[in-house]
Amino acid sequence: MHLSCQKAFILLAAFTLACHETTSPPAVLRSFGLESVDNQPVPTVIRASGGDTTLLYSANLTLYEGGTADIVARSRQVHSTLPPREATDTAHYLYRIIGDSLALEYPCRDTATCVAPPFGKFTTGTTVTLYYYDNFNIGHFVTYLYRGSYALD
Repeated sequence: MHLSCQKAFILLAAFTLACHETTSPPAVLRSFGLESVDNQPVPTVIRASGGDTTLLYSANLTLYEGGTADIVARSRQVHSTLPPREATDTAHYLYRIIGDSLALEYPCRDTATCVAPPFGKFTTGTTVTLYYYDNFNIGHFVTYLYRGSYALD
């Protein structure tokens, strides 16, 4: 009888561990809010061409412990042939900090259709400057200035 109680206890413990949520969201290392795009304060028009316009309301860059990052952007896109689109888009990245540089990357299965991720640097203790390749103006980078509320250690 004593052996059956031990087996029952081990079985109960195994089920408890199997059903217990052991993963939690990653801890935030640092968060930054978008201040300007090419020295224009947000909200700002980031694309206007041929009747299509994209207005960027805001964006946040969040660096998580463990090397992942998110950029969440709120925008309004107006196209000449479609109804306006209010959107909140999230881009997920992996990141590395090397000195004052911030390297972002994301997995891309088809390199022919992937856009290069932004890259940047910590310009002060509380700001990050990200540079995006401008696909419409080859050789030009669009500069996004993000500001945090406290210095990164």
